[in-house]
Amino acid sequence: MTQPHRQATETPVMPLLRVDKVNKHFGHNHVLRDVSLDVYCGQVQCVIGPSGSGKSTLLRCINWLEVPDGGYVYLDGQPVGYRWKGDALHEMKPAQLAVQRRRMGMVFQGFHLFPHKQVIENVTEGPIVVNGTDRDQAREEAMALLAKVGLAEKAEAYPEQLSGGQQQRVAIARSLAMKPDLMLFDEPTSALDPELVGDVLDVMRDLATDGMTMVVVTHEMAFAREVADQVVFMDEGCCVESGTPEELFGSPAEQRTRSFLARVQ
Repeated sequence: MTQPHRQATETPVMPLLRVDKVNKHFGHNHVLRDVSLDVYCGQVQCVIGPSGSGKSTLLRCINWLEVPDGGYVYLDGQPVGYRWKGDALHEMKPAQLAVQRRRMGMVFQGFHLFPHKQVIENVTEGPIVVNGTDRDQAREEAMALLAKVGLAEKAEAYPEQLSGGQQQRVAIARSLAMKPDLMLFDEPTSALDPELVGDVLDVMRDLATDGMTMVVVTHEMAFAREVADQVVFMDEGCCVESGTPEELFGSPAEQRTRSFLARVQ
């Protein structure tokens, strides 16, 4: 890949997250095509579009679960997955990448909780093992997070004793326990029964109100319209258009966006 110039640190307002012309192939399938977006501190950016448009791959490239074939991702002006040595970029070692990834929490469609650990243990595992947080402090902070997502009374339960919506709220608390600067949500309600969706979206609304910076891949159009500061419509690996919810839902500029919204709203 062509090496980028250093990001200007004197910029008055720098995006917390910058995706710059990211490309990704899986074999002959060009999944992401020159995708670019900026997300500023405290902003909620929702990514919508049909299945197979590259939305989930974009999130996985942001936190380096997938390595882009072209382009760069920056967090606070620093390239994700690389470090500067003089004027050249070098790939980060796994331990360095792990430190960088701690700043980005990710919530998947599946819950990925440890089935053999209680809820409280699922939430405290990362802070204790990865961050070296004192066990009592980690438990106190975990209980506060479980209260935040409405599950303090389930602290001693095991995942199999929870509904899907409750498990997803535990997964959100677990990500928040690492104190990330940025939260990535990959269709967090898509695997839930319809009656369980509302509680998860309520937690996400509260996070937005608290000023958490979030990138949310979602098929919940009402949520995107209500909570997002910016909405990005993707199709066939491209960012077709973006704008405020009023702009994108009210008067989309592109015919492809209009036809998609006509089917899903």
